[in-house]
Amino acid sequence: MGDPWEVAEEHFYPWNTIEMVPDSPVRLPLVGYGSLMNRSSALRTLSEQSVSSARPVLVMGARRVYEYVMSPRGRKIYGDQVAEERFGVLNARASEDSNEWFNGIQYQLNATDIMALADRESAYDLVPAWTIPWGVKNSAPQIGYFLSCRTETHEGRQLLDSQLLPHPNYHAICEEGCRDVSSDFLKAFRRSTWVREARVSDVAETLARDATTPPPASQL
Repeated sequence: MGDPWEVAEEHFYPWNTIEMVPDSPVRLPLVGYGSLMNRSSALRTLSEQSVSSARPVLVMGARRVYEYVMSPRGRKIYGDQVAEERFGVLNARASEDSNEWFNGIQYQLNATDIMALADRESAYDLVPAWTIPWGVKNSAPQIGYFLSCRTETHEGRQLLDSQLLPHPNYHAICEEGCRDVSSDFLKAFRRSTWVREARVSDVAETLARDATTPPPASQL
C-alpha cells in the first residue's frame, strides 16, 4: 500500500485552495474526526451538498488526541464556564505505528468549503492518510485528508497542550455525531481517542462525572 505521502501531497496552513482543487469538479476528501462528525456542527461551515456526501470511515496510521487549545471563537460557541484545563479540542497526527487508527466522517469538499474551513480551523495542516469505509469488508484503501496541528503557537496564541482535558460540551457534540452513525461507531470513537496518554474508553465515566471539575492526573 505504501506511505500516503508518496501518492498525495500535504497542504500546509494557510492552504492554497487553487492547488488543492484546481477545477470545479475536483473535490477534496476530508475526514472530520471531532465536531465535524456532527451534522449540525458541520453545516455551520460546509455546504448542504458537501454534508450530504458524508460517509463513515477509518483513518489508518494516525492518532487522535485531545491537545488543541480551544480558540476564543470556540469558547463563545461551546461555553467558557469550565476549568481552564478543560478547554481541550481534538487534534490528529500521523503515527509511526501503521496499526493505529481512528474513525471519522469523510466529506467531499469544494473550493468554497475549503475556504470556509480555513476560517474555522486555524493553523491545521491537511495531511493525507489511507482510509477505508466503515463496516465494509475487503474495501480498497483510498486517500483522504485529516486536519493536523503541528505548531505550538499561531499569531501569539498557544495551540497545543498535552495536559488538556476535553471541553465537555465540545466532547458531547463529537459523541452525538458518532451516536448518529451507530453505537459501535461511538465505541470506536472512544477507543481511538486519547487524552493524557489514556484512551477515552478507559476514562469516559470519570470525564462525564467530573465535567466541570478536572479529575486528578492520576485518574487519567
